[in-house]
Amino acid sequence: MTITDVGGSRMKSISCLLLASLLVWAIPAMAAGKLRCNNRLVGEGDRAAELLAACGEPAYRDAWGYSQPGGNILADTEEWTYNFGPHELLRVVRVRNGRVYSIDSDSYGFYDAPERRCESTALVPGLSKYRLLQICGEPLTRRSFGLVRPLDARGRRAYANAYETVYREEWVYNFGSRYLMRILRIENGRIVDVENGGRGYD
Repeated sequence: MTITDVGGSRMKSISCLLLASLLVWAIPAMAAGKLRCNNRLVGEGDRAAELLAACGEPAYRDAWGYSQPGGNILADTEEWTYNFGPHELLRVVRVRNGRVYSIDSDSYGFYDAPERRCESTALVPGLSKYRLLQICGEPLTRRSFGLVRPLDARGRRAYANAYETVYREEWVYNFGSRYLMRILRIENGRIVDVENGGRGYD
């Protein structure tokens, strides 16, 4: 075997390894934005009716309303959470104007609602409303409103004049007279900030 043969076989091995790696990375990318239910595939752009026909009613349906400064509805958006049990990730589908806008995943699902252990330490940024309701139930009070704010451009000129719509909510939980109330700011279905309020009551 010559040096050229050895070098060539090494190059072939490296090429095969790179190709295999690309295929492994490509599979999740191809699956992104898709949801399979009962041997039917639903993707971004499909109608909400097609999603319901394939996957049925979601475990949780969160309806949002975005308001323009004049008070008109800017977009009709809902976030649907599908819970297929503890061996699969929760699938979070955002429906806008009657069509599937995006499909994402959350942490693993569950068969039965988890035992409620609603403690202030459980209320952390990033927690979804679906999990929050499973852990703590309904808040003492809640209010909501839509707003439009400048997009965080992070120095990119293309987004200098871009705006994003945000559905913001404020939920207040009461943990009894021994604890302070917790005020949660929720944006687009996720906790973004937690503050202490006044003392709770029994």
